[in-house]
Amino acid sequence: MSVSSIVAFIFILIVDIVLIKIDRKNKLIIAGTNKYKVIMPVVVIGFVIYTAISKNFKVEDMAILIGILPLAFVGNKCGITERGILTNSYVLTWNKIETYSLEEQRNKYVLSYKTNVGVRRLLFNEKDKDEVKKYLLGIRELKYARK
Repeated sequence: MSVSSIVAFIFILIVDIVLIKIDRKNKLIIAGTNKYKVIMPVVVIGFVIYTAISKNFKVEDMAILIGILPLAFVGNKCGITERGILTNSYVLTWNKIETYSLEEQRNKYVLSYKTNVGVRRLLFNEKDKDEVKKYLLGIRELKYARK
């Protein structure tokens, strides 16, 4: 194996471990719907297929592919955790959220929250509406803003 392959494998392995730890540490209380959850698995599986059919496929490529596979399925969760809002393995803590609002759109329940970066949205199933509202009202750091 070349040095660049070893460095790439170690980097991918570190990212895998960090994402798995974040996923295990932040248990979802209320799961949201992630409209982009199929993008990462499709990209990773496409990369695996492309590498497998390429003419200069090597054994070290297989080691890197094995390291990449967990990335396809880890980090695609979003929802509400005890510490904040989880989107794609990033937890935005309650104290970083300035205001939030809730509204119904079609068959989804939309949580819009404002941070110093801008306004983000998180979608929930309509059946989770009461649970989301009750949980967010119980958090002291949050300010509800009507639209």
